[in-house]
Amino acid sequence: MKIALFIGILFISLFAKEVDLPLELNAWKSLSYVNAAKNTNELPNAVLTLNKASFVGLHNTPKVVYVSRPIKEGGTVSYGGIFQIEITEKGIYRIALGNASWVDVIKDADFAKSIAHKGGPENTGIHKILDYSLEAGVYILQLSAGGDSTTGLLVSKIK
Repeated sequence: MKIALFIGILFISLFAKEVDLPLELNAWKSLSYVNAAKNTNELPNAVLTLNKASFVGLHNTPKVVYVSRPIKEGGTVSYGGIFQIEITEKGIYRIALGNASWVDVIKDADFAKSIAHKGGPENTGIHKILDYSLEAGVYILQLSAGGDSTTGLLVSKIK
């Protein structure tokens, strides 16, 4: 796993063009590793930091016990995982993701609805961007139906 992580980061750095990113996505240029939780007992080890990009390791879907059933589950050959993030103030938050995984944002068993979504800027490694209007609190971020065992992930406040 660590060798694959190293090769992935090396590949991205060798072939990525230098691109100017919007300020809220600037952290994408420096990824630190976070392994996804497979269940709620592992969530203390799968904490995302606001405005800090993470290169995340995901698990085969059958090994993940989601907090709430994902809207898009994926099959036995897909990847996913769960993360925790604390939002300290109400606002608009942007999630940037390096692959096509489905994203669910959950607080107190309620799914937050995205208010905007689009593809990522060219040559950045960002596949898609989702915006959410969130209240303060602790959220669970679920990734599901992914085709890759690793991806980049960034949650940032934009308003």
